[in-house]
Amino acid sequence: MEVIDEVASALKMDRDVLARSSLKAFLERELRCIEAEIFEIGSKHGVRSIFELDDKLKKGEVREEDILDDFQELDYLESRRDEILAAMKSLPLQ
Repeated sequence: MEVIDEVASALKMDRDVLARSSLKAFLERELRCIEAEIFEIGSKHGVRSIFELDDKLKKGEVREEDILDDFQELDYLESRRDEILAAMKSLPLQ
């Protein structure tokens, strides 16, 4: 018996309902954490997205060597956020 089956049985819940609810909760938690990190980096540089940070770089308002780590991290985080949002859309409804 799988863990999800054991937990569903202990909670007297349908296995599929528990699985969907668990996935939804996991994805929502991950999304909140990622959005918090994006906000932190954005606040540090006065931007809301990788595009705004890129604009600042192109305008010479910031130097590449000063923001490179944050730029790469922000790019990764925004990509990860998009993946999570896509996964959330693919979850079947109740």
